[in-house]
Amino acid sequence: MKRKIIKFLTLCFAVTTLLSSCSSPEQEEVKQENVPQATENAVSNETKFEGDQSEYKVAIMIPGNLGDKSFFDAAFESVELLKSELGINVDYVEAGADSSKYYPTYVDICEKGYDLILTISSNGDDALVQIAEEFPEQKFINLDGELADIPPNVYIIAPRNNEMSYLAGVVAALKAQEIGDDKVGFIGGMDILGINEFLVGYIEGVQSVDENMKVAASYVGSFADTAKGKENALLMYDSGLSIVFAAAGQSGLGVIDAAVQKNKFVIGIDSDQAEALKESQPEMSEVIITSAIKNIPQEAVFIVDKAIKGEVNYGQKELFGIAENAVGIAENEFYEKLLNEDDRKKVEEIKNQIIDGKVDITDTSVLSQEELETIRSNARP
Repeated sequence: MKRKIIKFLTLCFAVTTLLSSCSSPEQEEVKQENVPQATENAVSNETKFEGDQSEYKVAIMIPGNLGDKSFFDAAFESVELLKSELGINVDYVEAGADSSKYYPTYVDICEKGYDLILTISSNGDDALVQIAEEFPEQKFINLDGELADIPPNVYIIAPRNNEMSYLAGVVAALKAQEIGDDKVGFIGGMDILGINEFLVGYIEGVQSVDENMKVAASYVGSFADTAKGKENALLMYDSGLSIVFAAAGQSGLGVIDAAVQKNKFVIGIDSDQAEALKESQPEMSEVIITSAIKNIPQEAVFIVDKAIKGEVNYGQKELFGIAENAVGIAENEFYEKLLNEDDRKKVEEIKNQIIDGKVDITDTSVLSQEELETIRSNARP
């Protein structure tokens, strides 16, 4: 398995260069079709690791809490996958939600002499920039970042969140039509650019199915407050909505709990949340139509292999989307059960249109706050 994956990854990169104290979640086999492909015109600025690959050391700094069955758990899955597929040493640090701890955590990691430090999300961007400047010889990769001014020893992977959210919106609208609803919901962790990227894509996906369908949006104010997430969701469900897209990290577990209580539906985020929950909390899996997912562990294997070979283009940010199999939606047993076959075919058609570049999805990175508010308010019920 390892030999096939590395061979495949090497072939991809030879043509082009890469375009986001808990128990370990169960590991899944890496599939070739889920490995991101590459963009053109990238040039490596790093030398190959000359030692035995088994001596290569990677640390993953997780700027959040494990146990979310979503974003940070997906990052954690990279630990064992990197060990098994690349045969390297991998450690991780769960830094929690307090951003004041990120810089000293980075300092501690840097002082231990890792060949590469991985992180995930834009939560710790300020700390990442500071530490990159103070340790210019240390290499860093953010598996899911938004940083604009990138230090020369940092590489950023930027998943096209708006694409997977667009598909989530299509699913939500089709299910809403089946139920007879004329509006759907969105609950974000915080009112920030990274989350509103999901919202805008979601709104556009919903209204591509029905231009008159409305989208109610609210924010928890935290990615780790399940009680507040549930409170927000109960308000939405009680207002007459049947479907909510929860882009809220661990707070989203509260949204799923509310859906179970009200016999409503959820669209999950980042990981295949129905699959992650089906053993421990099967009643939650039963209300998750699909999840907008990122193939973070596979991205980690791909890019760390390139780092070992000296083929990473540090100092740049490159994009991953549906066309690169880096993002998408979960098409599992629950998806097949909760969305009828005709609607699933429509989703597949739209996915192929996105891959072919035939769908215009707003680039939120260039949106002003005023433009964002216009989109949000025009969709509001």
